[in-house]
Amino acid sequence: MKTNSRDSHFYNNQAIKVFLTCPGLGNINRGFESFTRECFEAISHDNSLDVTLFKGGGESSKNEIILWNLPREKWTTIQISRVVGKITGIKGSYNTEQLSFFLSLLPYLNQYKPDVIFLSDEQLGIFLWHWRRLTKQSYKLLFSNGAPVFPVERLSRWDRVQQLAPMHLEAALNAGIPAYKQSLIPYGFQIESQPKFLTVDEQKALRQKLGLPENQRLIISVGVINKSHKRMDYVIRELAQLPEPRPFLLLLGQEDEESTEVIQLGKTLLGAENFQVRTVPYSAIADYYQAADAFVLASVAEGFGRVFVEALSYGLPCMAHDYEISHFIFGNKEYLADFTKAGSLTSLIPKALAASEVISERESFHRLAYENFSWEKLKPAYIDMIKKCVDK
Repeated sequence: MKTNSRDSHFYNNQAIKVFLTCPGLGNINRGFESFTRECFEAISHDNSLDVTLFKGGGESSKNEIILWNLPREKWTTIQISRVVGKITGIKGSYNTEQLSFFLSLLPYLNQYKPDVIFLSDEQLGIFLWHWRRLTKQSYKLLFSNGAPVFPVERLSRWDRVQQLAPMHLEAALNAGIPAYKQSLIPYGFQIESQPKFLTVDEQKALRQKLGLPENQRLIISVGVINKSHKRMDYVIRELAQLPEPRPFLLLLGQEDEESTEVIQLGKTLLGAENFQVRTVPYSAIADYYQAADAFVLASVAEGFGRVFVEALSYGLPCMAHDYEISHFIFGNKEYLADFTKAGSLTSLIPKALAASEVISERESFHRLAYENFSWEKLKPAYIDMIKKCVDK
């Protein structure tokens, strides 16, 4: 187990002691990991809070502690999970990771006695909930409902729930979860107050650096390269309906068992010269947003859709399925359509590409992201949510 020496922040009796936990942070990149990292950086400097980040990988520092765990994607974890599943009934490498992380967290719970544990992984929360019942410890559990959890009744065990969008709050209220146990606060993002758009020459230079076409319109989609959820195949088919010369399509994300079919479809319908799939570190994605002209996500269900806000923050017109989450994020239906129907995305693409050439349009996209989703605007609400969890 990698630990730090005892730090003074563990002994600050004047502030609310917060354990911010994320087993996947440092090992994989999902929305949970990105949110936890940014949340820690946003709230850890507030004098009313004493925040320690517990993560599964990366590097330790004064307020960041790596806990030994069995990362879900490792071959060893997959094999161990089969044994653990037979013995305990806790099946799957993800749950094995969560259990190992929880066991490593126990010494810190017992010694430093946090006031609040803020988490997004439900399985880790279940272990902590049972441990609290067993040991009679007094920490509160603040759960960020990013998946979201279903059935909704499972949210009843948490002391407070962060709901990311109005439809999730409404579903919980309808299921009998009291309003006083919930806070409606979207994910926060690191967004500058003023947009910094690249000039035409700067964008060309960036594309050259990234190995992308310099003089072709560029559309990107960010997410797992699959058909079942992110529906990358739909994007390819819709783009293929445009007359030539078509925009270049770049898909960014992790590959899975469905990726081979998606990639082959792209090469067949668009041609290798107009299509690429890449997997890049999260820290590199900003360059691709800046290099692009428009963004699309074809999924018809998302818990929140972090990539929408990321793309907006770079001034990109975003094309999305017409449903509750996209209404909440965008506030209008200008670039929304029914993506369950053929031709819907095809008809949006020319409009989105035209908007990308109008600086006032791009500024409005950035302003939408900054005003509604930046940490600068949302930080007070997060701190208030933590305090309400303690005061409950």
